[in-house]
Amino acid sequence: MTQKTSLSSNLFLFFGEDDFSCKRKIDHWKAEFAKKYSAEAVTVIQAGELSELDIVKSLQTHLTPSLFTTKKLIIIRDGLPTKAAHTQLADYLLNNLDMIPKDFFVIFWQSQKPDGRLGFTKKFTAKVKVEEFELPHGAMLNAWITAMAKTLGVTITAAAADKLALFLGRDLFEEKKAGGRVIERKEAFDLWQVYSELLKLSTITSNIDVREVNQLVKPKLPDSVFALTEQVVAKNQKGAFQALENFLANQTVEEKISMIKIVALLSEQLRSLLVVSLLSKEGMDNEQIAEKLGWTSGRVFITARNVRNITLPKLQLLLSNLQAIDYRIKSSDTNQKLDLDLFLAQATS
Repeated sequence: MTQKTSLSSNLFLFFGEDDFSCKRKIDHWKAEFAKKYSAEAVTVIQAGELSELDIVKSLQTHLTPSLFTTKKLIIIRDGLPTKAAHTQLADYLLNNLDMIPKDFFVIFWQSQKPDGRLGFTKKFTAKVKVEEFELPHGAMLNAWITAMAKTLGVTITAAAADKLALFLGRDLFEEKKAGGRVIERKEAFDLWQVYSELLKLSTITSNIDVREVNQLVKPKLPDSVFALTEQVVAKNQKGAFQALENFLANQTVEEKISMIKIVALLSEQLRSLLVVSLLSKEGMDNEQIAEKLGWTSGRVFITARNVRNITLPKLQLLLSNLQAIDYRIKSSDTNQKLDLDLFLAQATS
């Protein structure tokens, strides 16, 4: 979570992908404000449901100072301009922010990141405290799970936290890079999902271990995919075919979609092997690789162990073949299952 502080002490802008933590913070402020003053001192404006003119009218009603000004907490949900054409709303906010009483604590809570292309955004963020709520990435999700378990009054082992994070998609993120720098990252999980699973586990036991996670949590990336990768690397043809059948047996969509999915998941696993192989050749140890990739040490250890059983040229060949299979599945009516069976036969030979 990153924070930028400006001169204002009572005006806030909250946004970010982690709406779980954002809502928890707002709920905490509401509860504390109501306890210290009164429930009537808290106002929530659902501006996203209003027209621009109605938003302005609502803001005028709630933000204009009066002779009987008292402490207030005003939460404005999606009340900022989202288009250049919203000039009336933009002008009202920029011209009146400085006149909001210091006894009013105002939170502008946005579902989406404010559009930096709008001239309004730069001027507005210079007047308020800005807090962006970011989802925990990589190993930080493990730490979040451990801390939240403590909040729920239970304990979770490091191995169980790692397994839960893995099951919920910690390593399935997508990144866009420019000039070697990450400019955008999309996580495959949200903390509502993580909290829900952790809450479910906490009702079963006060000491959560890997066994409970395996029994009660359905992984986004099925165990059969991990098993398939390991069987391919171990050149266990029978085991690879069985892992594929296990994966397909749990699918509820048509076969073509299932095949596209397994090819994508298998490709992702093999790319992980390729990346670790390349970094190892550069002289990095497991700890350095984990830090560079944002992975847990356990994931790097397992991947590095599997890398020892397959050559770099073989990995590159398998990935190239999977790419060709993916293209054929999507562009023709070939026998997808046969295509994948032939791939496994070649990969394990």
